[in-house]
Amino acid sequence: MKVREHPLMAYRNIYNWQPAWVFRRNKRPRRGVGILRGATLSVLAFRKQSLSHGSAKLTRLLFVLLLLSGCAGLPVRGMVGGQTIETRVDSEAARYYLGSYLAGERSDAALDERIDRVYQSTNGSLPDRNELKQLSDDFSVDFAALYFADQIARIPVNRRFRIAFEQAYDYALKAFPEGRVRLPADYEVLVVPTYLYKRLFAVGADMAVPRAALKEVGLTSHFVETQDDGAVEANAELVAAAIRARAQSGRRLIVLSASKSGPEVALALTKLGPAETRHVAAWINVMGALQGTPLVDERLFPDLELLMGKVDNAGMDSLTTAHSQQRFNSFHIPEHVFVVNYFGIPVIGSVSFLARTSFFPLRKYGPNDGTVLLPDMIFPGGVTLTELGSDHFMRGRRLDITTVALALTVIRWLEHPDGELVQGPGS
Repeated sequence: MKVREHPLMAYRNIYNWQPAWVFRRNKRPRRGVGILRGATLSVLAFRKQSLSHGSAKLTRLLFVLLLLSGCAGLPVRGMVGGQTIETRVDSEAARYYLGSYLAGERSDAALDERIDRVYQSTNGSLPDRNELKQLSDDFSVDFAALYFADQIARIPVNRRFRIAFEQAYDYALKAFPEGRVRLPADYEVLVVPTYLYKRLFAVGADMAVPRAALKEVGLTSHFVETQDDGAVEANAELVAAAIRARAQSGRRLIVLSASKSGPEVALALTKLGPAETRHVAAWINVMGALQGTPLVDERLFPDLELLMGKVDNAGMDSLTTAHSQQRFNSFHIPEHVFVVNYFGIPVIGSVSFLARTSFFPLRKYGPNDGTVLLPDMIFPGGVTLTELGSDHFMRGRRLDITTVALALTVIRWLEHPDGELVQGPGS
């Protein structure tokens, strides 16, 4: 597959580049792009309003980001785990790794030897945030991100799941618009929304597009009305109550979460335990902030309250890395629940306009998606599916088609012997 991304930034096409929507009044962006498409457009609208009120600093920031988007990095084209990307990266090491080393074209003996040593030092598990930070220091952040993507793709169970997902996506892309996709009625989906969804409901942050797509293919979906800026622990109680309420439905339950609702679902499933989750078949953890984010530690969320209004400090505090990692270590998802981790892996040439304002400050910690460090989105014991080139706003694929393809893949997997093979990263 080819990762879609914005055209090369240049003076002659600056007006047509997608982030320039913020400056345009009569044009509308294409529909159905990205898990958090609504949040993206809403924040851009806020920033447009800020510009109209004469924020010179914000104007300069936007202009600088537009320029940086096109000129930063070294151009390269390559493939990782079956995903092809044409982009820009932050170093010669990353360019060589993606364009040559992974393609089996070894022409730099010294760099080949250094990269070989990295692979020889692997212990059979995915690198954690500390190991990726070390790789970032030794090579570059984009090198570490691409290496992480390759390590994920090398795990057999992840590779099998990606093949199944790509087949489902291609099928849904053709059949869904024609109304030909029908999923088993003995499944239902519990949708847990993203952070601040009540303030962005008009443009889709309440995950209305996924819910509509699921309904169209015959799956009943139930929406959990959490506190949009509440603490993870408080929302986990609401999620647990919603899961418990579906126990007598007679259907197998798939839980779908995104970003902050990831740890809320994990905590709810942990508290309920095996006895109260027998009806839960799967959890789709989309870019879950399972171990929090350094953005909260250092208050790096750019202009959050300026754009969104006052937020509950308890909600923010529940996403600090110290608090989140302690909570993460307490998670015990019942073994019968099939877990799918789904998130993007960007490099400097593919990160979206909105994500850039936090993507670059987070790079001092290592590879990230613009909100969360890459390894912190994985719950061990399930499968991991990544989108090379996408960031936290997951703009690479159509949202409705992706939702249907994920649901289709998960249901097929559950009803196929491969579903019994999900034992963890080493399987």
